[in-house]
Amino acid sequence: MSKSVSEFFSKEGIKKFKNGVKAFSERHAVKIVAASMASAFTASAHANTYNPDKDKTVTAYAITEKGDTLCSYQALKTDSASFARLQNLVNNATNSKTGCSVLEKISEQGTVLYTDYAGKGVIGFFDPNTNSICLNSVFKDGDLQSCLIHEGKHSIQSHALKESADLFHTFASNVMTTRVMEADAMAAQTKFSYEMAQAGDSLAWKQLINSHEGITKAFEDGAKKYGQNSDQTMKETMLAWYKDTDYVTQYDNSILQFHAKVVLGASEDLMKQAFTKTVSADSLVKYVCTVDGKPYAGTDGSLLKTSSTAYLSEDLCKSAEMVGKAAGMRGNEDTSVNDFYVMKFGGTVLDKTYGQMKAEKEKQNSQQIMQEQSAKSFKLATTLGRTGR
Repeated sequence: MSKSVSEFFSKEGIKKFKNGVKAFSERHAVKIVAASMASAFTASAHANTYNPDKDKTVTAYAITEKGDTLCSYQALKTDSASFARLQNLVNNATNSKTGCSVLEKISEQGTVLYTDYAGKGVIGFFDPNTNSICLNSVFKDGDLQSCLIHEGKHSIQSHALKESADLFHTFASNVMTTRVMEADAMAAQTKFSYEMAQAGDSLAWKQLINSHEGITKAFEDGAKKYGQNSDQTMKETMLAWYKDTDYVTQYDNSILQFHAKVVLGASEDLMKQAFTKTVSADSLVKYVCTVDGKPYAGTDGSLLKTSSTAYLSEDLCKSAEMVGKAAGMRGNEDTSVNDFYVMKFGGTVLDKTYGQMKAEKEKQNSQQIMQEQSAKSFKLATTLGRTGR
């Protein structure tokens, strides 16, 4: 057993990973949503989680400004004030075309909406296990307004995907899935906030500019060039999410933490199946990146495997390799980290994958060893030659 893997199994290695699951989930809404992996974060991250076995839901209605009924939806009625606030957020969202589309879809899916305390720093989250969206009652309406659509898009993604992020998939597959789901949800949130601003309510748009300036700029530029309802505008907005490397890396850290915890704590039976499946990039683009159920970024998954979308910080590459090797000691080694393009400190992404860099380094080491052996042989031959005189 190598020193790094031995260290990992001593449970010391996991402490070296930055931004653990708990710290991550305290800062951001739970957005890794497609299946069992989501519950691993959700269950421990939030003070109050909707329980369909104990709580009763009511049927509410999304009412437009004109007084028309857009659709019905399921809502958890805790108290009159919270319920009235939720109704206002839903009704206000009907002023946006994107808002209407998302509300109608989650209505079809029976997704339950409610407001409650969701944890420190968490604006809201979608829980796939209970098919519910929680909006954190301690935040202002400007935050919750666009968060409703963001988490609503996660609900739509969860219902549309045939495969999803979980412990059976490789590290690379889980990273790719999580990234594209978040990038798409941010694109939908941005389009919604832009439309709300056009309708006279700019609060959500201003909030988004402050937190995600690069994404909002990408949408504005696309809207001017292609039109705000263009597929190309949505595609470029979605891809702009990947440019915020610090933000992306926070999600990558959470996936690595999840994989590490699986290796350390999963049963032997689970480890026989863990990290063996891969997700189809084509399916992700087709079923995640959609507007009204139609793909806006095409169906070619190679979009998610470029140096712009499939990079990973060098430190994380090394840590993921260690976790992958540790997984091999318990069941199946996960070498998928080799497919990521390496991002150096400072954000520069190389045109080489981690696997290619390792192969080159191994080749250089091999050549150096050969040169050293050759030099020793030459020195020995020279010494023997002198001795023989």
